[in-house]
Amino acid sequence: MQASVAVAEALEAGSLTPPPAAGGADFAAAALAAAIAALSVAASFVLVSFDARARQGRLRRVLDLGPSLRGPRLLLAFFAGLLAAAEAFRLPFFRGAVLPPRRHVMPCLAYPLVAHGIAEPGMLACVLLLLRSSVGGAWLPESALAVPLACLPFVTAHVLVLATPATVVAYPGQLANATDGVGHCAYPAYAATLLLVLVAVYMPLLATACWDVAAVAINRRLRARAYALVTFVVMPLPVQVLALALTSVWDIHQYTSPTVGLVGFLAVAVAAEATLVILVMLPVHDALVLVEQVPVATAGEDAHDLAR
Repeated sequence: MQASVAVAEALEAGSLTPPPAAGGADFAAAALAAAIAALSVAASFVLVSFDARARQGRLRRVLDLGPSLRGPRLLLAFFAGLLAAAEAFRLPFFRGAVLPPRRHVMPCLAYPLVAHGIAEPGMLACVLLLLRSSVGGAWLPESALAVPLACLPFVTAHVLVLATPATVVAYPGQLANATDGVGHCAYPAYAATLLLVLVAVYMPLLATACWDVAAVAINRRLRARAYALVTFVVMPLPVQVLALALTSVWDIHQYTSPTVGLVGFLAVAVAAEATLVILVMLPVHDALVLVEQVPVATAGEDAHDLAR
């Protein structure tokens, strides 16, 4: 069977470069990934626990935390956890433990496919769906079916690149480099291009959705959360694109490759944790702890706004 260009280059890189040694940036990335995974599990547990406590329907009605929104929030937690798990593909101690020396670079090709072909498109689609549904712009649970469809174009593009036969002369093989000269993952240029497309599509959609939520928010607390989503979810996306794109064009050495990769992951880690906290944990906290205070606080703030 004819290997693809990307796989062939990865195997060649694996035979020429030694397994990379883990450094401080790698351990920092592992800690971030563990934090996101733990928060995803906690968010899922909170959602399931909330549903069990809200049998009478009263708590479900607070801040639209009904069964129709439970599914998209669980999907959001799943994709955030998958994004954290995908980061393990880039960690030297993971690749050295499960793969033979010549194949230690293969997860470098799997990382863009899982992280930016499946996990990140799914996460951003869930955020957009939740925001649109909060202002009546999407019907749930039917619209939740659009989440896997949002992932389909990106995962298909990644698979097509990875499956392109090496006999295709027109294929730009130099764009499929999996590692730098010392075996650390260097983000492929084709993946950086697809990530740029992903961010270019979702940045204006998310920013507009956050603005719409802020415009109809019933109190300042909910408006502040909408602005926080713009700050901590939308703004880090260009940082992620820039950091990972640089790893695909620079001649990166052992010190800078994990560091620049960490910057890119840090940006998306901030976005993932912000979405879980703002769209899952805080609404459930309001429903369970502030159920009696929400109407009072809302009325007080609305009266104050009218008096100004």
